[in-house]
Amino acid sequence: MEDLDTKITKAIVELIRRSKGRKLTLKATVLVRVAGLDERHKNILKAARLLSKLAGERVIKIERKVKTSKSKSIMYVVDESLDIWHLSKDKPDEATSFLGSLTRRLHTNSSPTQMRR
Repeated sequence: MEDLDTKITKAIVELIRRSKGRKLTLKATVLVRVAGLDERHKNILKAARLLSKLAGERVIKIERKVKTSKSKSIMYVVDESLDIWHLSKDKPDEATSFLGSLTRRLHTNSSPTQMRR
């Protein structure tokens, strides 16, 4: 069985590959749904953390939109100026393995911020 990160990275590449325009906006909730995962809060948070880490590595971009309410919506953007866009369009298998190796590296380099219960 594939782990959560693998499913999410495959979903990112698949969404980019199928996109018809020049820009793709991602939200964690939609990404979890496309990955075929249960839309539980922990899965959505995991996808949001992964997107945030990819944005930190400049693989994708962040676009913040402030709503009229107090809540903020963070949109993650992939456009044709990014390398992952071209890699996903031309060689989706290589894009999936690149994102997979990057997420594994990010997990090994990150330190736990919270103690587990």
